[in-house]
Amino acid sequence: MCHARWRCFGWLGLLLTLLLGCDSRKSYDRYIPATETARQALEAALSAWQNGQPPGKVDTVSPPAQVVDRHRRPGQRLRGYEILGEVPRSGPRCFMVRLSLDNPREEQKVRFVLVGIDPLWVIRQEDYDMMAHWEHPMQDDSSSDPRTAPKANGRR
Repeated sequence: MCHARWRCFGWLGLLLTLLLGCDSRKSYDRYIPATETARQALEAALSAWQNGQPPGKVDTVSPPAQVVDRHRRPGQRLRGYEILGEVPRSGPRCFMVRLSLDNPREEQKVRFVLVGIDPLWVIRQEDYDMMAHWEHPMQDDSSSDPRTAPKANGRR
């Protein structure tokens, strides 16, 4: 599952590199979906989550959506949602959504960025920002095993 996430981030990184590397505004605009197309993809992504589907490909909409949301907690269920509307910004489409969650029970207001052609990427704003700035969460799995943890001088 971890490899699938990184592969997803890799493809999205490549897409962002291509988008940012183009000089022409016209070539970038073709990756910004029409408002209604973006809204339909977001609706399909949120419905899939509500039905228990993890982030990833959503085939119930055309073009298919690819969902990136690393901020979902394991076991947290989407009880309901309301798309509050499009958020004005330069660049990709962005929508504000009110999420009603269970486990734990809470409400969140979240922004989702939508970009691409086929698939149409539905990306939680925080994930989009991390990718746009080439950041990623650092996981130090080695610290739990003293045999693999680096010593003070940097050697094992």
